[in-house]
Amino acid sequence: SAAVDFARLVPQVVQDSVPRALEAGIDLGYEGPAELPPELHRVGNPILLQEMVRNLVDNAIAYSGRGSVVTARVLTDPIGRVVLLQVEDSGPGIPEAERELVFQPFSRSLDTGVDGSGLGLPIVLEIAHQHGAGIRIEDTRPGHQPPGTRVVVRFEGLPPAA
Repeated sequence: SAAVDFARLVPQVVQDSVPRALEAGIDLGYEGPAELPPELHRVGNPILLQEMVRNLVDNAIAYSGRGSVVTARVLTDPIGRVVLLQVEDSGPGIPEAERELVFQPFSRSLDTGVDGSGLGLPIVLEIAHQHGAGIRIEDTRPGHQPPGTRVVVRFEGLPPAA
């Protein structure tokens, strides 16, 4: 275990994924601070956390389609000691009825036409849970077509020292 600064880890993954994104015709970027204060670092397994972010970025690149925009973002609530990781895209979105299913191994949206193992999100969920984080899927642009997909991983802070 090590203290992980998501504001360093996430841009690194984004940078590593740029060649794939370019090849797929995707505009990939990072939004967030360059580093987080030490009290917002998370103790965890850096390799697994990196794998989690990579799977989210890979999924967004694979499923959002040529010409879409993929943004990885780190947001913090220093008072609540919360760190949010978001990976969002401007692609076709995931219907609400399927959002639970995509976290099950080997499940893929039936009509995507994308080859893949279908293991990306189950791995993400497993790693998030191992690190005490919650995860949810929402529309990037609710009410618009296409709605896009935003996956949010929420790391709750430890209670501040009394």
